[in-house]
Amino acid sequence: MIGLLIITHEAIGEAYRSLAQHFFFGDTPQNIRILGVGSHEDHDSIISRAAAMAAELDYGSGVLILTDIFGATPCNAARRLVESGKTAMLTGLNAPMMVKAANYAPAAGNLADFTRMVKEAAINGIIDITSRPEGCFA
Repeated sequence: MIGLLIITHEAIGEAYRSLAQHFFFGDTPQNIRILGVGSHEDHDSIISRAAAMAAELDYGSGVLILTDIFGATPCNAARRLVESGKTAMLTGLNAPMMVKAANYAPAAGNLADFTRMVKEAAINGIIDITSRPEGCFA
């Protein structure tokens, strides 16, 4: 099982917790932890809390860290935790990414392959629709 650590700006993480609970019928899976970072928080404190959570989530196959915005405080803290083969990180958290990660992490065993699969879900979940489909009525 791969652990999932979601590090986001403040309440965004809570919205993703609600999403996970929606898909998993009210319970946040045991392999998921969410860290919402407040604007007032000290960078070292964030890293310390995130490291403790990552350690709790390591079931032997690694931990995937998901962050919201590349280059922002949650991402910068998470980058300090990345260790080849042990922890990996994806930025740009979106709902398809979260659902795919939460759904497949319990059975996943290869962190690198899992990270690629979750990234593909995030990208494939972005679809541009620039016109109304034929036969669709307003």
